[in-house]
Amino acid sequence: MSKLIQRNVRALCLGALLATAPALSYADDVNSDAVKQLQMKLDQSLKMIDALANRVRELESKQTSVTSAATAPTASSAQSVPSADEVSRLQAVEQKVSQIEVANASHTSDDTGLPIHGFADVNIGNHNPFHPYEKGASLNNFDMYLTPKLGGKWLALFELDFEVDGEGSVGVDIERGQIGYQFSDAATLWVGRFHTPYGYVNTALHHGVWLNDALRRPSFLMFEDQGGVMPAHTVGALLSGGVRAGDGKVLYDAFVGNGQKLIGGILDMRVGGSDSGRAIYGGRAGYQWTSGFAEGLTLGASALDTHIDDDQNPQSMTEVRIGGVYGVYDTDNWEVLAEGYIFSNLDVTGSSGTHRSNAYFAQAGYRLPGLIPYVRYEHARLDQTDQYFAQMLNGGSYHRSAVGLRHDINPKIALKFEVAQTHYTDRVVGQFNEFLSQLAIRF
Repeated sequence: MSKLIQRNVRALCLGALLATAPALSYADDVNSDAVKQLQMKLDQSLKMIDALANRVRELESKQTSVTSAATAPTASSAQSVPSADEVSRLQAVEQKVSQIEVANASHTSDDTGLPIHGFADVNIGNHNPFHPYEKGASLNNFDMYLTPKLGGKWLALFELDFEVDGEGSVGVDIERGQIGYQFSDAATLWVGRFHTPYGYVNTALHHGVWLNDALRRPSFLMFEDQGGVMPAHTVGALLSGGVRAGDGKVLYDAFVGNGQKLIGGILDMRVGGSDSGRAIYGGRAGYQWTSGFAEGLTLGASALDTHIDDDQNPQSMTEVRIGGVYGVYDTDNWEVLAEGYIFSNLDVTGSSGTHRSNAYFAQAGYRLPGLIPYVRYEHARLDQTDQYFAQMLNGGSYHRSAVGLRHDINPKIALKFEVAQTHYTDRVVGQFNEFLSQLAIRF
């Protein structure tokens, strides 16, 4: 046992030196403060190693004395073997050395490759929840979520989505491709393609539908190619962060990016660059209570402005101005979401002036062991004389009521059911009932 402990101590000393040497070399290139911190950690590790080594020698010495006494003619039977207490102490020291070795090994193996996570879902219903004119069984998407490690304060996030459209074709899209630098907890700068920061749903409940307690997002907040009427993605720069204040923290986002375009009735975020040179810009601010009487509550507001043209002949252009408010109450038992938006869109190429529209939803769910029943109401009144909505494939007004149930089979698999009634009120007048089911996973 003593030889094993000696080997462990030697290995620990070598591992600590090897782990710290490259870190010190790197830190020396960065700043002297980092070097001092690493040297302090090394000194503490070496002191711990010396203390453990001394303790091993002390216990070994006692064990040797006991063994010698056992071979002497006058030794008593009580001294012939190490006591249970001594053996226990030796084992405790050996265990401590082994634990430190494991911790040190995990520290030196900081770069573990490319972390990959993902989501997928399968749906069955009398309507498709993402393409309402289809029915039966459908594969919605296979979403891969990658967070490459770049080192230091550099961050990266890439979301690769294999998505099935309403015609059954599979398309591949980089839903998010962001590279960021974190100055502090209060400020992170991202560049690339990101979810436009407005409300709560668009940034918190992304393409992995497992994340959403409900079976789907509200219709007007769907992604662009699923019928959403707001620019869900932006390609540009995003500054975001949070600052502690009182019983919670102030959250903020500010962004600027390529102006979108309506192509074939669907918003396109101009990933390859904007041919018009026009931009979208805006921001979001909120307050999140993390303690106190309102713990779990977040309230905020957002606004954006952009010029969006279309591919029609003659071409029309609209200055899209959207203001919104949102509230979230998320606790161990409750999930309550509400968002509301006002559109004040200006006809730039024509003479029809400003068109006002609105959209909102409210959803409440109660979390039971393994079950989450929920209800939701959503409503959109979209002015059809507004060219922005008139040119959209899914720019009509509607309202919908839904009742659903989520059952978590295990922490990675969720089975969802929803019954909904949808009313179209202007472009197409009519209603239909939906009976939907979904199996969603994460990995």
